[in-house]
Amino acid sequence: MASSFASSKIIVFITFTVYVLLGNTLNASSVFVTVSLYGTIKLTVALLFPLAIEKLSETAVSVRRIESLDAPSLQNISITVKSHELLTVIGTVGAGKSSLLSAILGELPRDSGNLKVKGQLTYAAQQPWVFPGTIRSNILFGREFNHQRYQRVLGACALKRDMELLPDGDLTLIGDRGATLSGGQKARVNLARAVYQDADIYLLDDPLSAVDAEVGRHLFEKCICGLLKNKCRILVTHQLQYLQASDQIIVLKEGHIMAEGTYNELQSSGLNFQSLQTSDEDQECSIRSPEPDRLSLLSKRTNNSHSSQSSLLLPESRFTDQQLPAETVPSVAEESRAEGNVSGHIYLKYFTAGHSPAVLVFVVLISVLAEGAYIMQDWWLAYWFDSGCGGLWLHTQFDVVTRTGRILNRFSKDISQMDSLLPITFVNFYQNVGVIAVAASVIPLILVPVIPLIFIFLYLRRFYLRTSRDVKRLESTTRSPVFSHLSSSLQGLWTIRAFRAEERLTKAFDTHQDLHTEAWFLFLMTSRWFALYLDSICSVFVTFVTFGCILLRDGLNAGEVGLVLTYAVTLVGSFQWMVRQSAEVENMMTSVERVVEYTELESEALWETKKRPLPDWPNKGLVTFDRVSFSYSPEGAPVLKDISFTFKPNEKVRHMLAPSQRGHRGEDGRREELSVSALFRLAEPQGKIYIDGVLTSEIGLHDLRTKMSIIPQDPVLFTDTVRKNLDPFGQHSDEDLWRALEEVQLKSVVEELPRKLETVLAESGSNFSVGQRQLVCLARAVLRQNRILVIDEATANVDPRTDELIQKTIRDKFRECTVLTIAHRLNTIIDSDRIMVLDSGTIQELDRPFNLLQNKDGALYKMTQQMGRAEAAALLKAATGEEKSA
Repeated sequence: MASSFASSKIIVFITFTVYVLLGNTLNASSVFVTVSLYGTIKLTVALLFPLAIEKLSETAVSVRRIESLDAPSLQNISITVKSHELLTVIGTVGAGKSSLLSAILGELPRDSGNLKVKGQLTYAAQQPWVFPGTIRSNILFGREFNHQRYQRVLGACALKRDMELLPDGDLTLIGDRGATLSGGQKARVNLARAVYQDADIYLLDDPLSAVDAEVGRHLFEKCICGLLKNKCRILVTHQLQYLQASDQIIVLKEGHIMAEGTYNELQSSGLNFQSLQTSDEDQECSIRSPEPDRLSLLSKRTNNSHSSQSSLLLPESRFTDQQLPAETVPSVAEESRAEGNVSGHIYLKYFTAGHSPAVLVFVVLISVLAEGAYIMQDWWLAYWFDSGCGGLWLHTQFDVVTRTGRILNRFSKDISQMDSLLPITFVNFYQNVGVIAVAASVIPLILVPVIPLIFIFLYLRRFYLRTSRDVKRLESTTRSPVFSHLSSSLQGLWTIRAFRAEERLTKAFDTHQDLHTEAWFLFLMTSRWFALYLDSICSVFVTFVTFGCILLRDGLNAGEVGLVLTYAVTLVGSFQWMVRQSAEVENMMTSVERVVEYTELESEALWETKKRPLPDWPNKGLVTFDRVSFSYSPEGAPVLKDISFTFKPNEKVRHMLAPSQRGHRGEDGRREELSVSALFRLAEPQGKIYIDGVLTSEIGLHDLRTKMSIIPQDPVLFTDTVRKNLDPFGQHSDEDLWRALEEVQLKSVVEELPRKLETVLAESGSNFSVGQRQLVCLARAVLRQNRILVIDEATANVDPRTDELIQKTIRDKFRECTVLTIAHRLNTIIDSDRIMVLDSGTIQELDRPFNLLQNKDGALYKMTQQMGRAEAAALLKAATGEEKSA
């Protein structure tokens, strides 16, 4: 902006100086024609040309980034899967299991070989994808509603109990990224969507990882080996107890097939299954068929799949006799939208954000002085020319600078408007005020027509703003669904393509986009209407000034006439531009209004308080809950009810739900995670929580949360270097980072990256497998060395060996830490010091694993029995060994 303002002045100065030094004489016509020509090209040379160079360089960088994207690789893979067969794919973290499925889907490019898929594909992703809408719409995904099939799918996917407990059943609304569902529920809805499609080939990427043993057994027996028993199924899993039921098994390692065959063949070949699993004598499933298949997956790809009618939107169709009519779907609360004038406190909040009113006054004064100095050059040019000294003149040419979902909308477009366009609009406004001031100082009589012109403009402005302000608010709210749809679609891109739903989602996007375009076009048209009326009035004004100069020609010299006429022409744009910019400020202030609305939302507790814990706090790790109740909102029913317990220093406690409560959220679910929410004060609990004797509600959130580490169920990685992901605040040396990576067996992986620790990870760490991302989070926790560690289903998406690695790391590196673990895999929790079982928000059991397994009416005993006799016996043996060693 500064170069745009100053460049034209400098260029004109140099031009006229050289012109005079070469012996030429300046006259009024040459001065004003030259200045007008420079003013015409100023926008292109000073602003648009540099902007074009900037965008060109950004484009080149973007192209290089796209070309450098990494893709998982498979080598020398040859498999054939027939109809009615179940192929189970196992392997360690990063072995290429998900890559195999993505290659079948056509998502990974093929360098050599052939791939043939005969029949319609469907896919259940490892990371469950759900989109904003009802549970029913997520399962149907554009298919017609068939009541009998729908109920069979719900039963096979263990969702009937959930539908009974959720307030609106299957019409319960799912928030962005499935925020209203537990991880297990999202996994089962994701699986149910694939099952309901009634395809020929099912690609199932570890659908059993996010559920507990009981639900996992149900899904395998009733869904994978039940409802889908006559289908071709490729199952990626870490649940090795189900291998005996597979028709084929392939073991992947580093993108190669290490072993393949039936369970008996692999066992007889010397593959040590005992190191991978404990066999379950009771796992049987009748899935084999001697009939020849008509559908196959071979090594050559031809696409003979039928088009799948899948969409985020339900199709408009008639229901059969076996189908239910559509029920009333709960509506999503409309995005808030203010009405009327933008209130004065919004302007005050904007101008005083980040500094005091005194600083604001100082900035305004400096701006006025700068603008005055800028404009006074033009007045001095006319004076100098009339004095016969020869001179420079420049007329002022002014620059015309002309949601997922809702949060993204406000933090992108609204913030951009507020930070980028709104300041420039203010600058344009007071610059045009300066233009008028200069013209009035030369010819005071010009104020005679200007004053009535101002009243006319103000009336038009008021009339225009009544409509444009609300249209601008409407345009802002209709942009949010576009962002939401795009974000949700990008998250489930593989699923959408597997379901052949591209066309329907494109139409849904077009619907959202058209609605936004309508509002945007309406806003543009109202703006153009306003500009047309202002230009028409300004044209009359220019005519008046021109004839005024003719009538007053005897009292004006050549310099004054040239200056007045130039500024009169400028006023055609600048005067109406001033009024338009003042109206545009009001329109843009709606963005400030929307951002301020978020700043005035109820916030968390103070980041820091006057009461600060000691620097070495906590040095023991003693955690005490004293009659704690917890709810997600002040008006919501408590989901933790008056619970009290104490975790001793260095104690390892596993936390789980009773069988009757697993998988349910809202009023009845995810209570296993609520103690973590209360511990981190994600919402303020009732009661008291002490850590090493310090009441957590009395200290700041920063002091509390930085002293605890968490490994979440969904690994969180940032689009930054490996170093920054491990050590965001630069507190550790390279030796510490490499040591932490080595302890989680990621050192070799990072060493193979192009820039090692300085390699920038893709969005959400997508160039790592899910298991590898989890190990990065574990390495991060190892570096933090806090005395309290919370682990939320950290081993759900990893193979048993990686699970054992994580457990070993926890035992070794966090031996002197208090560890609270939320887990579904019973083999990973049986070595705990104690296990806590919640039921309906209260503690049902809290004791050592061995003691709990002696109670045949207890929840833990019942869950182990669900695993089968062999697994239950192994768990009891492990618990007995831990009890003897304690």
